[in-house]
Amino acid sequence: MFEVEDEQMLNIELLGKNFPNPIGLAAGFDKSAEAYNSLLKLGFGFVEVGTVTPLKQFGNPKPRIFRLEDDHALINRLGFNNDGTETIKARIKSDGKKGILGVNIGPNKETKDQKNDFCLG
Repeated sequence: MFEVEDEQMLNIELLGKNFPNPIGLAAGFDKSAEAYNSLLKLGFGFVEVGTVTPLKQFGNPKPRIFRLEDDHALINRLGFNNDGTETIKARIKSDGKKGILGVNIGPNKETKDQKNDFCLG
């Protein structure tokens, strides 16, 4: 498996945490924490998984990404598709983590109490 060696000159300390470098991968790529350790091995200084919701959730119906050509932009209406908090938590515990891992949390679409969903995250 491909793995990069950290360059010491890129190390940074932030909020008491030592990052191997300042380049991270934001939430949205590894929604259900299936590839975060491999992404860390590729050389990211940190990886954020999610968005994770309390319960498993399927995405919005397709099409769910819209291109605004005049604005050079996209509208993302994916819908927080993910495996749910308990499954993802178990996956992270069983796989361990080989670096700094963040978890982006959000409410389920059908929830009646979004504030509580954030507390459950």
